[in-house]
Amino acid sequence: MEYVQVALNAFLAANTEAVLTYSVPQLLRPLEVGSLVWAPLGPRRVQGIVLERQLQRPQGFNIRDLSDRADPEAVVPPPQLALARWFSRTHAVRIWDALELTLPPGVKQTLERTWRPTEAGQAVDLGSLDSRERAVLYHLRRTGEQTETELRVDLRGADADLRRAYQSLHEQGLVALGSEITRPAARPRLEWAARPVLDSYAAAMQSLEQRRASRLMAVLQAIIDQSADGDVVLLPELRDVAASLTHLRSLNSAGYIDLEQVEVRRDPLLGRIPPREHPPELTLEQERGWRAIVQAQDAAQSTKRAQTLLLHGVTGSGKTELYLRAIGRVMRQGGQALVLVPEIALTTQLVRRFAARFPDKLAVLHSALSTGERYDEWRRLRRGDAQVAIGSRSAIWAPLPKLRLIIVDEEHEPSFKHEATPYYHARDLALKLNELVAGVTILGSATPALETTYAVKLGRIDLIELRERVGRKVVNGIVQAETIPLPPVQVVDMRSELKAGVRSIFSRPLQSALHRTLEAQQQAILFLNRRGLASFVLCRDCGSTLECPRCAVSLAVHGIEGQPDTYNTLRCHYCGHVDLVPRNCPTCFSTRIRDFGVGTQRVVEEVQTLYPGARVLRWDRDVTGRKGSHEALLDQFLHHKADILVGTQMVAKGLDLPLVTLVGVITADTALNLPDFRAGERTFQLLAQVAGRAGRRTGGGSVIVQTYSPEHYAIQAAAAHNYEQFYREEIAFRRLTHYPPFSRLVRFVTQSPSQATVERVARELDERVRAALSARQVRDWAIIGPAPAFLPKLRDRYRWHMLVRLPDPAALLDGFDVPSGWIVDVDPVSLL
Repeated sequence: MEYVQVALNAFLAANTEAVLTYSVPQLLRPLEVGSLVWAPLGPRRVQGIVLERQLQRPQGFNIRDLSDRADPEAVVPPPQLALARWFSRTHAVRIWDALELTLPPGVKQTLERTWRPTEAGQAVDLGSLDSRERAVLYHLRRTGEQTETELRVDLRGADADLRRAYQSLHEQGLVALGSEITRPAARPRLEWAARPVLDSYAAAMQSLEQRRASRLMAVLQAIIDQSADGDVVLLPELRDVAASLTHLRSLNSAGYIDLEQVEVRRDPLLGRIPPREHPPELTLEQERGWRAIVQAQDAAQSTKRAQTLLLHGVTGSGKTELYLRAIGRVMRQGGQALVLVPEIALTTQLVRRFAARFPDKLAVLHSALSTGERYDEWRRLRRGDAQVAIGSRSAIWAPLPKLRLIIVDEEHEPSFKHEATPYYHARDLALKLNELVAGVTILGSATPALETTYAVKLGRIDLIELRERVGRKVVNGIVQAETIPLPPVQVVDMRSELKAGVRSIFSRPLQSALHRTLEAQQQAILFLNRRGLASFVLCRDCGSTLECPRCAVSLAVHGIEGQPDTYNTLRCHYCGHVDLVPRNCPTCFSTRIRDFGVGTQRVVEEVQTLYPGARVLRWDRDVTGRKGSHEALLDQFLHHKADILVGTQMVAKGLDLPLVTLVGVITADTALNLPDFRAGERTFQLLAQVAGRAGRRTGGGSVIVQTYSPEHYAIQAAAAHNYEQFYREEIAFRRLTHYPPFSRLVRFVTQSPSQATVERVARELDERVRAALSARQVRDWAIIGPAPAFLPKLRDRYRWHMLVRLPDPAALLDGFDVPSGWIVDVDPVSLL
């Protein structure tokens, strides 16, 4: 017999990890490690993933056979399987929750309860039942067996009421309990396809003409014309002749065509691949960087040891070209590459460059794609049909059995942190995955994370520097590289502007610069990391602010899209609560109530007032909810259909916008004074990155930063384009406070509708953590808290958190039983 250990999608009281041993029946052999299977568990079946083979039968247990494969193609490759097991062990994550991240989208299925009427239920008098029982049984009589989900939708009842009705009817013998496996959310897309089979169709056409079947004649002629090279013709391709499946079946029964179903790929890049691009000439600095990358790749291949590089290049220094060359070299050697980018908006532009260089070998993975598109891309990567995967943070789990290169672009970005259970940082997982495959990881950034630079100083990561911006010029029809300067940055002290009587959100230097940019028919970016019209609404008599009834946060003022003169909407950015702006203060009924602060919508209004002829585009989360919205906005701006782009942090990350010559930062103080030890670092990175959008071509550019804290070292360093200056100041602060990179952090967060309960639970965990740290003899640890979180209430639930500072989180979390209801965040990027 053959035995395997399987991690189950189930919760077991005696086995919290739900890992059990099963035997493999003959019909399922050979069964690969990493396969998604159905396994019996008591009276039901659940999905599970094969973790490893077991040579001997465990003694003292009743070993059952696996039931079936859940999806023959859903097999997790060994590197991703090993990564998930490491992640589970070091981040206090259930093994199934970690493994589920590695599965193709849409294959997860569960066993759902069903109900059907018995013979007694068919005959009973409905008048003898109460109203809810009568509704359930009457519906089941009409429809037959249904799942509880279907009944809930059809009857529109509360779960508790329906469950009581099911139980009562079952106890009376009127309904019977069954089960049904839910349908997968994704499966291969099949289309009907036709292929001509005759050498000559003259007789066939004559026969159809005699039958006066003009539509069939048109359909057959279209199939003949479109399959001239022998390819099949898909049914959707015959829309012009209004063909249907009935027409194709008629032609098939007459022997004129072959009819079959074929799998069709849902291609997210269909019709959007640009012309093929050839590698441009490298500068001397790029050439040195390229040689270092080649040496690292050769070293990884010869020594079978992972190599990690930090590609520290100023904005516009040509980092992407080095990425492309490194990928091309890996592909020529038969390997695969993974490219991680922080934002879907940035994915859009990078995908175009990568698709132009590697057509048909690129797979795209991010949340804006449909489930079917992601399912097809996953399978292409697993089969090896695609050699390059590019996507946002979830792409770290892509199935790449021949992975040799990982690129983390803008590696400093907090967007790489998955801020939902299970919490993970894609950059940190990339480093571990690279260790498992003995490949090369390139961390690219103009403003590297402090932890990354510190690792370089310690010699753990090799450094490649690109200090010059790269432009392109055409000489005698030949594209040549040239260096261009970084844009000058002017810091405007808004305190001085207020003293001079300026009440506009735009300082005088910014207004003048915008005027010059518009006159020159160039483009500008205005950056503000806050959505809406205003930050909060305040009563000037009693001082109260309008807060969300479900969260302990102020409501932001938002305008109504398409109605710029009406902005009477209040919105919570956390739970989505919407209300109207009242005419009177709800506390003291005063009419002296007004909004304060600035958001992107207010900036757009101000621009339109000052420059009525300017075409303004807004790019924030409020206008990018639909599929393809990022790409549509980018296209508009790239094709100069707008003069000014107003946006949040989406516009600050790696976009290459050739016509932008001016960047204005409305306020640099948004994140500077938040109670987070990374506030200074985040401010510096945002300012340096958004400044890098200006002057990326030979025309030059300028940056204007408005602030009430012009003396802060983060703002001064960003204005000077001086990363080393910022690093010296920030690393001294971290060393003094013993924050990362001089320690590691684990944040525990819990929530409850009861304030007393959440405090009690937090203090209980505090005692357990202290006891575990002492019992394990962990050194140099400290606990901050427990205490209410910065946002103490969200969605009607009170929140407490606790921060543990220690050298290695695994020393605490490996084998530590975290009580249910707690979120565990290792190396949090934000403490808010």
